[in-house]
Order: sequence, then C-alpha cells, then structure tokens
Amino acid sequence: MNKAQAMLDALRAHYLNDLPSQLDELENLILHMDAHSFNLETCRELYRRIHSLKGSGGTYGMHIVSDVCHPFEDLISALIEQPGLLRERFTPTALEYLDLLRRVTLQYQQQELPGDDIRAQLSHIRLRTAQCSYSALIVESSDVIISVVRDVLIPYRFRVEVVNDGYQALGRILSEPFDLVVTGLETPRLNGIALISAMQKSSPKHRHTQSVLVTASELRHDKELPDAILKKDAHFKESFGQFVHHLIKS
Repeated sequence: MNKAQAMLDALRAHYLNDLPSQLDELENLILHMDAHSFNLETCRELYRRIHSLKGSGGTYGMHIVSDVCHPFEDLISALIEQPGLLRERFTPTALEYLDLLRRVTLQYQQQELPGDDIRAQLSHIRLRTAQCSYSALIVESSDVIISVVRDVLIPYRFRVEVVNDGYQALGRILSEPFDLVVTGLETPRLNGIALISAMQKSSPKHRHTQSVLVTASELRHDKELPDAILKKDAHFKESFGQFVHHLIKS
C-alpha cells in the first residue's frame, strides 16, 4: 500500500510540475484564436485539452481543477455554436479561467488547499458570463421536466445547469454555490432526498440554497428536507412557476 501511495504521490507531483506549461499552451491557443478569424479545428483542440485537464484533475484528487474546467468547456461549446462570441467576450473570460487555474496550481504546489475565494471567483465569472442573476441545478433524467423547469427559470434570469446523477450533482453543489436545486426523487447513485439532506448538512453556506423535490409519489413534507415537494403532473409547471415567483419576490 505504501508503494502504491508513493507512486501516486510521484505522479501527482509530476502532473503539478507539468501543469504550468500546459496552461501556457492553452493561453497560446486562446490568443491565436483572438488574433485570427474563428477556426473550428483550433476551437475543438482547445476543448479537447480542457476536457483532458478536467479528467486528470479529478484523477489526482485536485477537484477544483475539474471545477474550473467544467465552465471553461461550456464557454468553448458556446463559442462553437456562436462564433461571434470570439469578439464579444470569449477571450477575456477564457483568460480569467486560465488565471484561476494558475492560482490553483500554485496553491497545490505550495501544498495548500484552494480556498473559498477561488470558488467565489469562479461563481462570479460564471454568473457574469451568462449575464444571469441566479443559478440553478436540475438533477433529473426526464427531458420533459427539464424543459419545463428551464422554461420557468430562464425568464427570471437563472443560469441553468443539468445533471442526471445524484452523486455527480452533490459534487457540483459542493464545488460552487447554487441558489436553487431541483431534483427528481429517483436519481442514480444518490436519490433526491439523500442529495438534499447531504447538501443541507455539508456546510452552513448551503442553508440558503432552496430545494425542490419533484415526484409522482405521495410524500410527507418534512420541513428539514426540501423547501417544496411538487407533484409531477399536469399542473407541475404552474406550481413550480408559483414557487419560483415567491422565491424571487421574497
């Protein structure tokens, strides 16, 4: 076991030593795109490298690296769909994500754990980039429910993210603050009630995150769990809309 741990520590140290040069290469790709017209292949190469960085960060236990890379990927995906973003806001935002990754790398190299300031800055960049006032996480596999929730939230200036796995959702919640979590009852690996309970017990800062459990089952509303339990039926959009309206106005 000690040999395995020593090998993992050595691989992690090598990864950290190599990370600054990887970030320099990413910066060169970003600046190259900014200096020239939109190039789909360059964009895809940038996405591939960020995706690889996200995976390796998780492999070596540096989850904040993955947390920064996730919205970085979203930004590149948006650029692929709307090349006009290159001139509007892509480059400065991409460079901000790179600066965060450099700060995180330095902290890990100094054997420090990245603090709440990194996560707060990450959340600020995401909200500003999306030009939204609030953030919501949907944990659901039903495309119909996801569509309804999106339709209600977007007019209220919510940035909406979707995952269909409860365990993955908990990781996202712990890595950045959300104003609202909407989850189904039966979600893979961690059901909706367990997810909300874990979120509420994880940190005092999540006590302000509102939670909605969506289910077709009859459940007793435990005041210590979701802020609302909404029935998955023909009236769901109306009832969810009323909940969000009161949430925003309160």
